[in-house]
Amino acid sequence: MNHPHAYHASKGRLPPKDQLIMGLHALTELFAAAPDRILKVYTSVKNAQERKTGILKECEKWQVPVVLTNESELTHMCGSDSHQMFAAHVKGRTFLDVAQFLEKIGDKDRSVVLMCDQIFDPQNFGALIRSAECLGADAVVWSKNRGSDLTPVAAKSSCGASEWMTLVRIANLAEGVSQFQKGGYEVVASVLKEGAVDAFRFSFSPRTVIVVGSEGEGIQPLIQKRADHCLYIPMSGKIQSLNVAQAATSLLTCFQRASYFGAS
Repeated sequence: MNHPHAYHASKGRLPPKDQLIMGLHALTELFAAAPDRILKVYTSVKNAQERKTGILKECEKWQVPVVLTNESELTHMCGSDSHQMFAAHVKGRTFLDVAQFLEKIGDKDRSVVLMCDQIFDPQNFGALIRSAECLGADAVVWSKNRGSDLTPVAAKSSCGASEWMTLVRIANLAEGVSQFQKGGYEVVASVLKEGAVDAFRFSFSPRTVIVVGSEGEGIQPLIQKRADHCLYIPMSGKIQSLNVAQAATSLLTCFQRASYFGAS
């Protein structure tokens, strides 16, 4: 897996904490959310397609330098050929820890956080960030030691959601669970096991952390043990499992539905 700080045009890597973002959606959302973070745009575009020239117009508007390169070089830079002929060197995101997030959220009545455990596929990680942003989560939490980081592939897969989402990047998720609980959150883990509760019938706490794990690795046993509840999503079809992003979407929808009807 390529590290998100892996490329520099002359030395083979970016300065510490800087990032590479690729893809039209990601760059479009970055210009909308934080154009001051964009230091340089690399492109192999040579034709005047409206969607692509729109990015170039944004570069001109915000006085962002544009470097014309070729597609193979962009693929090398990004570690992927799905860059859509655009990549950007950007100032690195500011990640919060749990204490900083709890201070930021304050005493908000209703809050949901998505915690991602052992999500090693950057496309899945990006899809999870997208689901969290679309369904009103206040943050996405993950471990910098156990799973994908915010790579160019993850950022692109989020379709720009990573630029709007509050991101909490910590070392130890089990300790993070305890911190959230002390901060007034109930922690529920998505695990199909004996004693797990039907997510469609579960009464969510107004402040909830939803923990999801990869299809292969699942959720660490210690996190399952520390969670307040384990939930499962009942299946009605012949295929008895969802991918992790679909599962997270279902659980976030259950929370929002419970919050909506609970508030009425």
